[in-house]
Order: sequence, then structure tokens, then C-alpha cells
Amino acid sequence: MNNDTFWGRVKPLIKAHKMTQKQFAEHIGVSVNTFSGWIRHKRIPDTATAYDMAVVLGVTLNYLLGGREAEIADWRLKELTARDAAARILKLAAEIQEETHKLRPLIKYAKIIT
Repeated sequence: MNNDTFWGRVKPLIKAHKMTQKQFAEHIGVSVNTFSGWIRHKRIPDTATAYDMAVVLGVTLNYLLGGREAEIADWRLKELTARDAAARILKLAAEIQEETHKLRPLIKYAKIIT
């Protein structure tokens, strides 16, 4: 599921709320046929209905539409990923330094022999 689309954000939220699409459709006051048609044809409902959907799902309409909140969430995810990568690199650098320190006597000994 592509979380960069309206329905890519809505469908996992419905699932997270442990609702079926039929239950969700009833919750926002539309028929299940209308609701499934929107999904099938990748159509976004009118603003009032989309707003009702956001309220029921506990998010903002801006988030569902991929506005600024989605950009911020993407930026935060990238930042966390970068921090994790940096931490792993620092750990590897420390391990390399430790192993290099252990090998110094052997390197000096090899220079004496050659």
C-alpha cells in the first residue's frame, strides 16, 4: 500500500481502528458501495466527508490529503533513519579503532622481521 496517497493513509488507519470498511462507511454516513467505489476509482470524497473521515480516524484532513503534516512526518522519519545510521557508523568506527589498537604490536613485530 502506497502511504503517499489519500487512500494509502486512510486504509491503514481504518485497520488500526479495528473497523471494516463497511463499519467505517456507516460511521461517516455513506453507503458501503459509495465508499468502496471511491477506493476502487481512487476518488477523494467531498471536503465535508473527508473531514468527517479525518475526525473518525483521529487525524487532520491536512494529513489525509498529504499536506504539510505528511511532509513533517516524512522529514522526521528521514531524520530518525539518519540518526540510526550515524549511530551504527560511530559504533563500527569504535570497533575498528579497538581492533586496530589490538593489532599494533603485531604490525610492529612484522616490520622488525621484514
